[in-house]
Amino acid sequence: MTISLDSLVTELNPSNTVLVFGAGASLPSGAPSVSALCEHLAPQIGEKPGAYSFAELCSLFEFKKSRKELVAQVRQQFRGLRPTGGLQNVADYDWVSIFTTNYDDLVERAYTKKNKEIRVFSSNFDFGEPISPTATPILKIHGTIGFDSSDGHRSKLVLTEEDNDSVEDYRDALYDRLKNDLNSHDVVIIGQSLADPDLDKLVKRAIKIRQKSYSSARIFLLVYTKDENRAMLLEKRGLHVAFGGIDEFFFELAKQSDQLVPVFETSDDPLLQSAILRSITTDIEHQANQVSPDFARMFGGSAPSYADIRAGFTFPRADKERVTDKLQNKVQFSVILGASGVGKTSLARQIAFDLVGKGFLGWEHNPDREFIADEWRSVAKALDESQRDAVLVLDDAHLSLHQINNLINFLNEDGSKRLRLILTSAKNHWNPRVKTANLFKSLELLELSKLVPSEISSLLSLVEGVPEVAKLVDQSFRGFTRQERKRRLVERCNKDFFVCMKNIFANDSFDTIILREFSSISSEYQSVYKIICALESFGVRVHRQLVVRLLQITAQDIGLVLENLEGLVDEYLIDRRESIYGWSGRHPVISEIISKHKFSGQEEMFGLLKQVITNISPSYDIEIRTLRQLCSFEGGLSRISEVSSQNELLRIMISMAPRERVPRHRLINNLIRNGHFPDAEAEIRIFENDLGADGPVRRYRVRLLIERAIGTVGLMLDDKATMLNDAFTSSLGILTRDPYNRQNLQLYADVSLELYRVSGEVSFIDDALEAMKVAEKEVGDPDITRMIQRFERRISPGNSSAHEMDVIEEMV
Repeated sequence: MTISLDSLVTELNPSNTVLVFGAGASLPSGAPSVSALCEHLAPQIGEKPGAYSFAELCSLFEFKKSRKELVAQVRQQFRGLRPTGGLQNVADYDWVSIFTTNYDDLVERAYTKKNKEIRVFSSNFDFGEPISPTATPILKIHGTIGFDSSDGHRSKLVLTEEDNDSVEDYRDALYDRLKNDLNSHDVVIIGQSLADPDLDKLVKRAIKIRQKSYSSARIFLLVYTKDENRAMLLEKRGLHVAFGGIDEFFFELAKQSDQLVPVFETSDDPLLQSAILRSITTDIEHQANQVSPDFARMFGGSAPSYADIRAGFTFPRADKERVTDKLQNKVQFSVILGASGVGKTSLARQIAFDLVGKGFLGWEHNPDREFIADEWRSVAKALDESQRDAVLVLDDAHLSLHQINNLINFLNEDGSKRLRLILTSAKNHWNPRVKTANLFKSLELLELSKLVPSEISSLLSLVEGVPEVAKLVDQSFRGFTRQERKRRLVERCNKDFFVCMKNIFANDSFDTIILREFSSISSEYQSVYKIICALESFGVRVHRQLVVRLLQITAQDIGLVLENLEGLVDEYLIDRRESIYGWSGRHPVISEIISKHKFSGQEEMFGLLKQVITNISPSYDIEIRTLRQLCSFEGGLSRISEVSSQNELLRIMISMAPRERVPRHRLINNLIRNGHFPDAEAEIRIFENDLGADGPVRRYRVRLLIERAIGTVGLMLDDKATMLNDAFTSSLGILTRDPYNRQNLQLYADVSLELYRVSGEVSFIDDALEAMKVAEKEVGDPDITRMIQRFERRISPGNSSAHEMDVIEEMV
């Protein structure tokens, strides 16, 4: 039995609802129907309007006239449209996302009129563009009226039968997103008539998606034209059908909505002025004082929270006081580097907590969300105005280094000194990436490795003095004097922080403990746990929906999985609006051990990576970040030794998200390194056509010239010199634009060395060394110092190394 419009609206919570607009959403605002478009197009090619379907008619029109004329005639029917009636109110609610089959931009206009942020998807080239956490995604299934390939755009209006075939990958990605949304959210489909074949296709697709996902989410269908018989058939398939139009829908919604009175807070905290940052930032003082400490979770491998630090569950690191003092009085930036398990995050949080205790405002960015430099620039300006100091912790800073560079440049440009940054990263992720020269103007760099004797003493004091810690000490560790404990700790753990902690509380070797624990898990849940560990070891931020897709877990079984992996897998909120929940193992060291033992073969590793990549849903920002993380030189694809297999995976990534630069950079790099010069040149040309030349691709063009000159057999010296001179001219132009960029310096040094070897002209060497030494003096980057040392070794007598190639271009 159909439901009333009032009942439908009463059931809905907009912030937990996905809207799907069919033609019925746009017709009241004057948009043409499909039949009206057919009546306009058919006579122009001598056909009757009812003789062909819309797609067939458009195909004939394009064949008899041209694509450009077809698009122009369709656009003519959409001129002058503006949202009217209920559609004007669509932006008043916090919808999870909006899908639309309509060409028009009425929804976008409604949001723009009310100054609400949106993110429009109309082709797979839109996947990967930065998206604000507060922006509403608008996903256009058939393209958008303003963009078409006839104008040179990557997006196209889906008009002809051929168009439908060409956008199949893009459309599949949208329906993958709808499937994910259906796992957690209700869906309202707004159409015109149940007899509409396009609406019928859409409804059937939604029903099929829900059946496959075993979701309990509800699908509501709102149609203007009453048809009780068809409604009855759909209700038998689990839909809830109501009759009414979009104007009535939003009128009833407005009546049902709570009348919220804005609450204005008076505070000197500039973060309160940014709705975007509030949703993706931890307030250090609030977490320390309002959240309960949880030693058991910390002992399981998680980094200590600010509440844990306040409760005394951590011990002070030797450099804490020194770095805290420098940030308070002398420097603006601190970078803490080290391997997993060495205590980077703990130290960063201890320093930030100390600064908050000294009167600083303190925040930590959520590394699972995009870092937005412009918003933090506004915060820094507000700090300058209020004369307040603040500290921002950026854990795993390499994930957002491009935007962090932008912020540091903004702060330098504005003369803002009151916002301090504490960045943490693993050295292998940090060193290859491009850092702005402005970072080194006011930097305290700290590299953590082993525990020093004073830290081991502090750790033992923690073990002996805190009851929550002391009761977990293993029996084999008890009874020894303090000196004997310290000696055994040093011997058994080699002073590694995380392994020290585990050996205090257990006697077995670390790997054995972890593998024994794994064997105790029920076999049906071992597969889930080992995939989570493998993905984490690849450097990927794992989340619920990715695991669900990989292992075909039904919606109702998610709770059961988490219950059976309690204490091993932690679920945490990433994005409430999109119901994205992260899943993490206890610690990267543990994940690496599980991955190493359970995915040891190359074939098995390749199979897992291919499965992960093909199951990516690129309309989600977190999954685009997954593609980038898989391209890391220390994880993901680097675990695959066969370059041809790496390239296969990279090509899948590029097909799924062609806008993403990192997989393209990595593919070009692989092709050049393995001597596939024509293929590399073709990829560079396609990159420039699709996205325009960027810094890495300009450098790759020069690299290609160098490698061809060196690697091509049978070339005469004159020919090599010509090719290298072209490379030298290009590299000099690149260096002139950015003389302190480490990649540009490396490139200039490489081509100068090869020209010296071909020509014997020492001036090339002298000029390269001079450029590097000037940059070293101006920037102070220790990586440039190491580059100079390496270059001097390469030009020393007796060094037969042919050439070295910088391998990190695509990680910028």
